[in-house]
Amino acid sequence: MNPNLFWIPGPWRGRLAVTTRPRGGDWLEDEAAGWRRAGLDVVVSLLENEEAAQLDLVHERDAAETNGVDFISFPIPDRGVPASTPAVLSLLREIVGALEEGRKVAVHCRQGIGRSGLIAAGVLMSSGIGAENAIEVVSNARGVAVPETPAQLEWIHHLPSERLVVTSS
Repeated sequence: MNPNLFWIPGPWRGRLAVTTRPRGGDWLEDEAAGWRRAGLDVVVSLLENEEAAQLDLVHERDAAETNGVDFISFPIPDRGVPASTPAVLSLLREIVGALEEGRKVAVHCRQGIGRSGLIAAGVLMSSGIGAENAIEVVSNARGVAVPETPAQLEWIHHLPSERLVVTSS
């Protein structure tokens, strides 16, 4: 099955998308193969470990890597925000680095709205786009307003943009 990718325009050579979580269990291998067919190079999961277990996605990393897709796990509580600003800034730098290399990156949470929208907006901000514009760009791409909660919206507006400057090496 091909993933439902919501592509977000940005200033990089690569492409950024948000998406819903893959189907788990017996469907997981097919989902990961769909990522490869879609040309994805990196998948970032924002699911917490307990959530991944409930959704039968504990082998998501293995399925991705078997299909030649790099996998990054960065758990954020459902309807929540990242616990560590330094850790999320490191994640944003890693994603922007992949995009600057021309790679295709997809970010997912459960529905591809709240947490995914949060990180996608952060990626845009790290590339010099203001918070309101980043939210609008991601919302337009996703087709629904992102992020999902007032706390997530507040988090985006308080993300220190001066610390988000990503330099190419």
